[in-house]
Amino acid sequence: MVSSVLAETIDMIREKSPAPLQEIGVDDLVLGIFFTGVKLSTGHGGCAFTPIGDIPEAVCCPSSAARMPPAGNLEGKPASEIVNYSLDPNVLKSAIGIATLNGLSGWILESGNEREYEVVKEQDGFDLLDIQPYETVSLVGAFGPYIKRLKAMGNPFYIIEKNRLTLRPDEMKYFKPESEMKMAIEKSQVVMITGTAIVNHTIDAVLSWISNGKRAGIIGPTASLIPDAFFKWGVNVMAGVRILNPDLMLKILKQGGSAYHLLKECSEKIAFLK
Repeated sequence: MVSSVLAETIDMIREKSPAPLQEIGVDDLVLGIFFTGVKLSTGHGGCAFTPIGDIPEAVCCPSSAARMPPAGNLEGKPASEIVNYSLDPNVLKSAIGIATLNGLSGWILESGNEREYEVVKEQDGFDLLDIQPYETVSLVGAFGPYIKRLKAMGNPFYIIEKNRLTLRPDEMKYFKPESEMKMAIEKSQVVMITGTAIVNHTIDAVLSWISNGKRAGIIGPTASLIPDAFFKWGVNVMAGVRILNPDLMLKILKQGGSAYHLLKECSEKIAFLK
């Protein structure tokens, strides 16, 4: 399924880019275990979740080799080509495309062009959604720290997660399978979505169930895209990261780094508010 919100975002990035995308190259990239990172010829970097669990044949065989036929030949490719990977049903290519879009978004943000949204730094997306004690929350994806916070707050909440094995035994009472996502979202006032939904192209379906009056946030390093299209689709908060040192980002990801390492070593939290 091609994600329309992503297609709209690509169009906006092409339009707002300080230079034509065919003039921007990919200097280097890493498909890390947890995150995929891209460094652009502009000196900007972006990352996106690597959805290893969505690759059914992740074994050493011709079918897994076919997942990345251009492996070893991506440096120097123009961003105008790589951004289209975002829409590819192959989730590894999608992660590379979205990491590239995140790098380009950082460049656009730095260019100082006029924008219709507020940018805040070093604030957590959870806090920016201003959850009230009586509100029901849907977590689309198992956000460990947010599960802990919601339990402490006493809010009713649902965890919508593809892989139930990621949850602890005491968290299973909150679990809902993806088949019950629409019901959970309809019963919630606040919806928090992991950036994984952007990479695996489930984001359109999730956003289609967010009606007026609900508050929605997409949170995590993958959610670092310029937010114009996402806001049009009902999102209130996009809370991602700005990569401060792309070379260090690539080094960390090569060595199995996670979001924790990225935030500690080479990035800052950045959020866009509607």
